[in-house]
Amino acid sequence: MAIIRENQVFKLQNDYIYREIDISQGPTTKAYHIRPEGQQRGEVWYPMFTFTASLPFEAAVTIGGITYEAGPWKESNHWQRGGAFRVNEATIDKGSFGDRLTLACVNLQTSAPAVELVLEYEIADTLPLIIKRMKVVNRSSSETVVVDNMTVENLYLWRDKFEMDVFTDYYWDTRREDEIYRGFTRFEFPEAVAIPLKPGESCDSFTCYETVTSNDRDEKSIQLHRVYKKLAPWITNTYTKQIVNTCKSYEELIEVADRAAECGIETVGFLMHQIWTNIGDYIPRLDLFPNGEADLKRLIQYYHDKGLIILPYCATAIAWNENCTPMENFKWVDSQVAVDHPEWQYLGPEGMRYAPEAFGNMCYQSGWGDYIRNKLLYLIEELGFDGMDLDGPYHGLPCLDDTHKHGRHASVRYMNWAWEKQFFGEVAARGKIITAPQEWQSIFLGVGQRPGGYREEEYAFMGGMPLIVQGRSFLYDARYDTPACMGWAFTSLGIYHKNSIEANDDNPITYEHAIATMFGYGHAGILFGQELYVGERTKAILQKWTRFYKTYRETMKGELVHIARPNHADPDAVMHVNPEADVPALLVVFNPTGERKEVSFELPLNYAGFKAGEEAVLDDATSLKLDSRAHACLTLTLEPFEILTIPLQRLPIGSERAHA
Repeated sequence: MAIIRENQVFKLQNDYIYREIDISQGPTTKAYHIRPEGQQRGEVWYPMFTFTASLPFEAAVTIGGITYEAGPWKESNHWQRGGAFRVNEATIDKGSFGDRLTLACVNLQTSAPAVELVLEYEIADTLPLIIKRMKVVNRSSSETVVVDNMTVENLYLWRDKFEMDVFTDYYWDTRREDEIYRGFTRFEFPEAVAIPLKPGESCDSFTCYETVTSNDRDEKSIQLHRVYKKLAPWITNTYTKQIVNTCKSYEELIEVADRAAECGIETVGFLMHQIWTNIGDYIPRLDLFPNGEADLKRLIQYYHDKGLIILPYCATAIAWNENCTPMENFKWVDSQVAVDHPEWQYLGPEGMRYAPEAFGNMCYQSGWGDYIRNKLLYLIEELGFDGMDLDGPYHGLPCLDDTHKHGRHASVRYMNWAWEKQFFGEVAARGKIITAPQEWQSIFLGVGQRPGGYREEEYAFMGGMPLIVQGRSFLYDARYDTPACMGWAFTSLGIYHKNSIEANDDNPITYEHAIATMFGYGHAGILFGQELYVGERTKAILQKWTRFYKTYRETMKGELVHIARPNHADPDAVMHVNPEADVPALLVVFNPTGERKEVSFELPLNYAGFKAGEEAVLDDATSLKLDSRAHACLTLTLEPFEILTIPLQRLPIGSERAHA
């Protein structure tokens, strides 16, 4: 169960995948089987699905507008296209998750550039996963080659009808229907990367993850999310969180720490201009920190003494300048780095420079890249911050400044992604936290959390319970794509875009639904605002739900099962499952109406590790008998606006309970 070599054939196999690669006439996959349940009868192996008998090529590189493929030479009548590479060396060793096969391929064609393709396959020991990536090396002794593109994989997925999902660590869609080999899907950079390689230099592709899943939407999300957490374990480090941006004195910053610790908050983030005079220079505000960094270190230590994690707002691609939009109650200050180095900015068409704000105006491939890397690492290594809340994903438009490292503008996207991959990896390797409004693939680079599916814009159109239920429905839908632990939700405790959750200490229904939506859906934060509550009743509610989150944190680090979507007319529900947690299943039910409601839900407890015929125990000591699929039906009565949280445990063998 790993990688076995038989002469010129390599067999990659685990409980889920079998892939056979023949290198005798150029590397080619001769067989690719997937089998979610893993059935084997003696020496005979029964796949659930089988790809086409062989793939036309394993990888490809495009140089000078010509694509050179690593595949068989005139392999059959089906593929009348000659392979350009042969395998010069094959090695098997250990990767991060299982055995790894590396194929060094040299070019066969004398007219082709002198490049080497290094193909790497890793078959996971316990995950339903193959990992594939490639490298292009310029083996010329004198000539520079420009790599236009790299095709990492080419699979016959038949329009996603196979129970396999393929994703990458690149931000943009790498799928393209093959125009030569009909029915195949190529995985390559969506635009030309135009990377020049001097003799001896190399460039890496994105990483391609191929994992067995299901065509059932709920089951697929659970399977994928379990894989994501193995690939990026840092996303399961979750802490209740508040963000502040309105403190007007050092004393108020101290009070925030005191209230946060008292209410069960574990992380405090300081937004935008709360600490810094600007984004770019990262100089502490003298009105809050008269002694500069010495006072800031004192504040950080105070938070640490309270057991709090402290994160500053930072940006990898923003330096404030005269194009910034003025901020309410704060006079922004031009960053000196932007004044001194206007040439570090992105350069657009007709000499246009991009505005900073939320998208970034500085190019990593100028001197800015080294500057901001050193600056942000200084904040965590020297000042003592526990990580950073990043903003400003780099601008998607091209940079036309040919004095930057990218040279030609076509290289910008690839090179900026590679920069972030390196920087995020450096921060994650230090055990520090990164949050960033990046594409979800950024988690594989080291980002711990990103937006979890909420829409702040709803605050512009509604408030109170309609706002809360609408927001909960967005979170419900988004959890099909990414797990709750890797995304933050958003609850503004004050007016935001003209509306609010309408917190009221005399009638705290909307306050509790807002707080319970965030924590009950498995999100650690964020609570936005300096004031966490509006009175003693809402304070007690917040303390109750932060305790709830910490009590069931391990369960909610697992997966979310969709039970009933919020519609503002009926009770809605989700169930958290984690077979490895002390509480393997947790049902959370909301009644968003002013009426008494009775509902029945089918609970797929198989995802929590329950077996057919077992019994699940509720917290009131009643139990549910599970059917042949390890599902159970539960009927509940909810009072107006009631929120129920129901942990479910396995019934110990030999015990007796009253059946629900």
